[in-house]
Amino acid sequence: MKSRGRLLVLVVSVPVLAYAVIGGFMGRAMAQQESYQFLRIFEDVVTLIVNNYVEEVKVDKVMQGAMHGLADGLDPDSSYLDAGQVKTFERNETQATGRTGLELTRQYYLRVIAARDGSPAGRAGLRPGDYIRAIDGQSTRDTSVYEGMRLLGGTPGTKVTLSVLRGNAAEPHTIDIVREDLPTSPVRGRMAQSGVGLLRVPEFAKTTPEQLRTEVATLAKGGATRLVIDLRGSAFGDVETGLAAARLFVPSGTLAYRQERGKTKEPIA
Repeated sequence: MKSRGRLLVLVVSVPVLAYAVIGGFMGRAMAQQESYQFLRIFEDVVTLIVNNYVEEVKVDKVMQGAMHGLADGLDPDSSYLDAGQVKTFERNETQATGRTGLELTRQYYLRVIAARDGSPAGRAGLRPGDYIRAIDGQSTRDTSVYEGMRLLGGTPGTKVTLSVLRGNAAEPHTIDIVREDLPTSPVRGRMAQSGVGLLRVPEFAKTTPEQLRTEVATLAKGGATRLVIDLRGSAFGDVETGLAAARLFVPSGTLAYRQERGKTKEPIA
């Protein structure tokens, strides 16, 4: 009986295994077929443009635009870098010493997500949601976040001209900003009301966790039993520093995890 039972399981398992394997192959084949279909459409579009556009077409420029479009189709923070930009990135030349204090994302054009407290951009009145339509006369329609940040950087004391569109305005307005060598913005704490401490965290620099620890201790000595942490515009810094700061308030448990495609969640802190 045991042998027959094992045989039955084996006989049943073989079709199931075959179905799973064939299904996997079919799924990949269908995905490849769909990709080929889009490639054929892309080839047709390029052919129509080259043969019918009113002026002579610079194919390399068209293809560069297509590459940018592919990256834009993923998410606002994915960018296509050409060979020259990759070399600059590998040489770690993404940031000059003079900065404006802006942090950007992409939504059709470059878009402001934060203007650092006390920075040239902050003093000029730039705020989250503003669109940067051009930098020094260069349209940002096909400009990556990486390239936009590079264009904003420069020698301290030099000027950069921004074309800014805000809200429902019909036309952009021009703002001139002088780049500065920006120091790290410190954490600031104060008593907001009886028993309530207010912490302002403008960015997550390497010194931020220790500054937070000091300010929390000071507020506690002043009678604070509750805290309000102001993180508005705090888009500057790295993940490790942010996690170290968060661990001051959440001493145990999972703070963050990473999940790659097709894999399980992996706690990182």
